[in-house]
Amino acid sequence: MSTRLTRIQAEGFRALRDLQPHPRLTVLVDPEGSATRDLVTFFTLLRELAHGRLQQMQVLDAGDGPVRLVLGVDGDDYAVTLRRFPEGRWRVVEEELSLLAGISLPFVEPDAPRDEAVLSTFPPGPTIRMGDDEAAWLGEIADRASRDMNAFLRGFRVQPAESFETNVPFLFLEERDVDLPSNAVWDRVQAARAASSRVPVLLCTPSVALADAFDVEDVLRVG
Repeated sequence: MSTRLTRIQAEGFRALRDLQPHPRLTVLVDPEGSATRDLVTFFTLLRELAHGRLQQMQVLDAGDGPVRLVLGVDGDDYAVTLRRFPEGRWRVVEEELSLLAGISLPFVEPDAPRDEAVLSTFPPGPTIRMGDDEAAWLGEIADRASRDMNAFLRGFRVQPAESFETNVPFLFLEERDVDLPSNAVWDRVQAARAASSRVPVLLCTPSVALADAFDVEDVLRVG
């Protein structure tokens, strides 16, 4: 079964709050571009956390925070809260993976902030074999889900809507032009629809005309 985006939630961002993505194809109409910029920051932060590179990041611009990110993939929710400490360093103060199977994995102990996300310690790869009893079986489920989420986040990059590659866990497409010729609108729509049969597609555009060419149930509007 192909991957689905099921939840995007943010706190501490200027324009982005809650976004209920459609499982396969979401077209976000964003005339001012502010929500698009926040979405790029949202996914960039999660990607760098998955790599263990929080302390090398310079994209946070949220005062003293906190910043909370929640991403749902196939019904599993990864949630992380970042806070700026007095010396200026951002740290992970909350981190949890809640699985659709009913398992909840709190990675960070209360009052024990971490410099890097624990999820970064689950790099993509084979699930660790833990044994045959029930606890081991649950551990393998948790390990697999953590590695899958890590792989999903590491694969993020922004691509132009007119030309993109689908060898990624999901497509974040950005169309910057407001006034597109009719043939370009047609090409964008057909390409996005075709790609959404393989990977989730999130297309951000300031163009109402482009958004109107998609099915109305695929379109979200901000601003």
